[in-house]
Amino acid sequence: MLHYAYGSNLSPTFLKGYCPSAKFVMKAYLPNFRIEFRFYSQKRQGGISSIMPSPGDMVRGAIYDVPEDEMVDLDEVESVPQGLYSRETFLVLGEDGEWHEADLYRVVEPDGPFTPAKGYIALMLEGAEAHGLDPGYVEELRRLYESLS
Repeated sequence: MLHYAYGSNLSPTFLKGYCPSAKFVMKAYLPNFRIEFRFYSQKRQGGISSIMPSPGDMVRGAIYDVPEDEMVDLDEVESVPQGLYSRETFLVLGEDGEWHEADLYRVVEPDGPFTPAKGYIALMLEGAEAHGLDPGYVEELRRLYESLS
């Protein structure tokens, strides 16, 4: 099944720790949403991401092909059983110009926004660089990372 990664799961290293069979498919975009840090992680000591509706904006990310059983494992990591995040299917625009149905994770009850966790931004930055996302976006993540203590 297809998974759209835009937060920590964008990092191939992080994702493969939980989904070892995950394979990168292509860069993709989720129009009319933006990333916000709407869940406070005690473990990470900062905000972690979710998508929020935002007409005219676009989330940059990547599509991975992940076996269903590994997605169920990822549900555990993403706190789906606890009701903190939900896995939902969205249409994302692939770099191939086609629309693809892909599952993503988003916060069930957004709070904050919170100052992002530095380690979390590091994973997003690693993934953005690894997948060759838009250089302006990579630079935005780099500046955000450097601004965090």
